[in-house]
This record gives sequence, structure tokens and C-alpha cells, in this order.
Amino acid sequence: MDEYMMSLHNHFPENINQLWAHHVVDECIRNGITAFCISPGSRSTPLTVAAARHPGTDVRMLYDERGAAFQALGYARATGKAAVLICSSGTAAANYFPAVIEAHQERLPMLILSADRPPELRDSGANQTIDQVKMFGDYVRFFQDIPSPTESIALNWLLSTMNYGLSRAHDPHNAGPVHFNFMFREPLAPSVQPVSGAYLQAIPAPRRKTEKPYTQHFFSPAIPGQEVLAPLVGLKEGFLLAGRLECRSERRAVEELAARLNWPLIADITSGLRLKPLPQLLSHADLLLLRKDFREMLLQKPLVHIGGQFLSKRLLQVIQEHSGTFWHISPRVNRIDAALNHSHELHADIPATLHYWMSNALPGDEALTRHCLEINHRVAETVASFCASAEQTDEILVARTVARHNKNALYLASSMAVRDMDMMSPPYAHAPEWVAANRGASGIDGTLASAIGYSRGLQQPVTLVIGDLAFLHDLNSLSQLKEHRPPLTIVLINNHSGAIFNFLPIAEHKEWFNPYFNTPHSYDFKSSAAQFGLLYQSVSDPRELEKVFRERNLEAHTLIEVQIGAEYNVARHRELYQRIRDLD
Repeated sequence: MDEYMMSLHNHFPENINQLWAHHVVDECIRNGITAFCISPGSRSTPLTVAAARHPGTDVRMLYDERGAAFQALGYARATGKAAVLICSSGTAAANYFPAVIEAHQERLPMLILSADRPPELRDSGANQTIDQVKMFGDYVRFFQDIPSPTESIALNWLLSTMNYGLSRAHDPHNAGPVHFNFMFREPLAPSVQPVSGAYLQAIPAPRRKTEKPYTQHFFSPAIPGQEVLAPLVGLKEGFLLAGRLECRSERRAVEELAARLNWPLIADITSGLRLKPLPQLLSHADLLLLRKDFREMLLQKPLVHIGGQFLSKRLLQVIQEHSGTFWHISPRVNRIDAALNHSHELHADIPATLHYWMSNALPGDEALTRHCLEINHRVAETVASFCASAEQTDEILVARTVARHNKNALYLASSMAVRDMDMMSPPYAHAPEWVAANRGASGIDGTLASAIGYSRGLQQPVTLVIGDLAFLHDLNSLSQLKEHRPPLTIVLINNHSGAIFNFLPIAEHKEWFNPYFNTPHSYDFKSSAAQFGLLYQSVSDPRELEKVFRERNLEAHTLIEVQIGAEYNVARHRELYQRIRDLD
């Protein structure tokens, strides 16, 4: 029996609540789940104490449940493993809901352990009691209402159920959130109410003498047969479209396939390939789609979409018109076909499928790739010369400056931050492989906490590019940085409004635009940085921007606030778009 379990049997549990809670936490550790995000509360005391005194846990106390859940989300993006969320009863767990939705949409593992009142206090008017049963609906992969601990329920049931839930959270074909709702009676604190020796010994000794889970779940990667892959392998030319890729092995496989086939590669910013200097990469694909000649080429060739969804609205609009061969390859069972015109859906392991394709395919015709790269080069030169003429700082310059000098992992907020990085940045040799954004539901909530969780999971510095409204929306998550290392660099684009709406038709209707859409404000964020102990710098001039970002303190949490004129920024984008349309 391992040292921890010996301690458990010799000194714990003080009572049956603590016994169950310790087995729950220990089973998480045995499954390699070590990160805990705990919010203070009374009813969850058994779970909190169990996590706090287990030697294998990494515990963060986070007072805001919404921020805690988004930290868990960012952690799952980085590691592919769930973080454990522990909260009290009442509305505490309800604050997890936005992050639960994002985890569901992006198929990211998450484990929620909520505390609840026992059955006799439900529907009784008892304080801090709401209906928590299946409160997340179909957004979780599995829900279990855990009964009040009692010796009449075998520990085997608890351990088996925990492992089943963890397997559902980490299902490689459909990962996502899992919710266990624990009905605890008093005593909640670890006060002594002895448990019978027979109950303590109920788990077979051989099961507890190892560090393995009580029940081990295995998933075999799905590798399609030759008859399924023959039409794919037989394609002579086409475009590779890389959506969000989950891990390094998927990214390597797509890189190698593009090189082997010599097909043009359109890589979404969340693929981890968009900022890398790959020979087949069309780095400005979203801007290329402004050109009729490129759109027509895309419509005439087979398309192979690998991985998750795309950010580019222009790409979606173009492929909606595509009527030819259009494959999608993903291990996920969920449909990812917003254009509703995939001709082939292949639910299979990406690296295994692409390696089979590579080993059986002939190199493609270089003419298509060469022609696309020539257009891409002209567009890239146009963007570079356009930026060199900037008289004020705009969001195009911010994206390109961050990409040029950043070596950290990147987290990109929704709205224009992620779009500009996808559209405007050229590739760089030092570009990070780890690039993430909350694109499942594309909300602005929880972005700061997500970036902190991403850094926690990677155990690397992270640079976050975020707009002012998204920053305001998650401002209290700056408190998470007090106990967090490594450092986070926040590039805050402050255009004093929800300036993305300036790009939409509603902007022409001035009587409604302010304040109902543009949401103007007069805040600056120097005092916010001081309150939460961040270094602070403010930039408004293009010449300062590069210097400040290049010379920032790499050892401390830093907020770089970039002042942007919203109307100027919109005008600059539209002028650049027109120059690209007008290229010969």
C-alpha cells in the first residue's frame, strides 16, 4: 500500500464524508489529474480538505468561480487534461457555466465537483440551496448526483463511478466537462465520527497496492481501412485547410503532409502552424480571399480540412460555394461543417491517417502551390509597406509587432485581436507553436483567466493580446496572478469601446450605435495594474510600440496598454483591404 493510503488508514478518515472525499481526490491523482481550482465555501469542506492535504495535488484557491472555471479551461487547452473544480452549494457552480459551454464546444476535459445539500434539505427553503441536478444540461458528457456518504454504499461504487466520469471527460473522440454533485450532511469539518474497520477494508488490497486507477479505461485510435482512404490518397492536387489542432503530433503530421504533397496550406491561427515559416504556407490566406482570382482557384480544387473549426469568416463564405470534393478529417464525433457541404467526413486519428496518406501518395503538382505563393508574397509586401506608412498606432501594427518580437506562447482574445493576428502577421522563425483562443463559443468572457490557466498548464510564459472590453469583463481574474508563475505579458488594446462593431452594418445607424453597440468608456488601466501588482507601460505612438514590447521585463507580470483610435483603426483596415483588391 502506498504511503498516502497507509496514512489514510492510520490517521484518516475522521468521518465518512472525509473518507469519500479523500478517495475522490486520490482517484483523480491516480488518473494523472493533479491541478485543482478551489473556491472557498462551507458545504464543500470535505473536498477542499481532501485536496489540500493530498501530497499529489497542485491547489489554487480562486475566490471567483467563473474565473476558476476559465483557468481550468486554459489549463485543459495546454495539457489535454482536466483540472478539478471544487465549489460550494447554491449559485457557486452556476458561475462555471460559461466555461463549461466553451469546454463543451471545444471538447476540452473539465471535472466539476460541486457540493450540495442532502436530500432532506432540497426543496425545503434551506439557505444557499438551488436545484443543482443536471444544472449544465447537455453541456456535460456525464453527470452523477453523488448520494450522501454512508456505509450502506460500497466504496467500489464511488471509485468505479469516478473513473467512468474521468474516462468520459478524456474520451479522445468526444472529451468535455463532467459534473459530480456531492450531497454532504454534517459534519462538514474533519471532526471525528469513526468509520467501521470493515468498511475501511472493503477495497481489495491488490487494487490499493498500486498507483493505478481503480478502473483503467483504454481507447484505441481509429485507423481507417484502405478502401476508405483510397479516394483521399488518389487526389492529385488541392488545398490543405488546417483548423484547430489539438497537440504537437497533429501539427507535425500536417506539416509533413503539406511538404510531402506540396499542396498549398491554409492554416488557422489556432492550428499552431499559422505563424511558422513553412514552405507551403499561405500566411495571408484571409487577405488573399479578398481577391477574386484566389477565391476562384479555391473553388475549383479539392479541399481537405484537417482538425477543428476556422476563424476566418471569408473562408467560410467562399467554401459555402464549393461544390467539389471536400474532405474533413478529425477524431471527433461532432460535426464541424459550418458550410454544410463536406463531401466526405472521416472520423479518424489525424496522425495515423496522414501518415498513411503520405506513405501512399505521390508529390503534387508544384504549379498550383507556386502560383498561390506568388500571390501571397505580393499581398505580404503590400501589408508590410502599408504598415510602414502608419502615422498612428493601429491594431494591425499591434498584431505584427507582437508576432515579430514575441517568443512566448500566445493567447488571443476574441474580437479583433485574434482576427488581426490571423490576417496580418507574417511568419517568423521564432514563432511559438502554442497559440490558443476561446473560439468554441467565441465569447469575450474569462479570457484573462484562460490565459493564466494556459500558462499554468504549459508551465511557460504567455503573452495575451486582449481588447479593452474583454479585459474589463474579466478584470478580477488579475487576482489569480498573485500566486502564479511564470510571467504573463498582457497587451491591452484600448480603443475605448467595443470597436469591432465599427466593422458591422450597424455602425451606419448612428442613433443606435452609441451607446448600445459601441459601448464607449473613458477608463485607462494604470490603476488596475497597480492594484494587482503588475508592471505597467502605456503606448500610443507607433515608434514606441516596438521598443516597449521588445524591452519589456520578461520576469514579471506586465500590462502594456496600447491606445488606439477606433475610427482610425477601422479606416486603416478598410484602406488595406482595398489595396489588396486593387493589386494587379
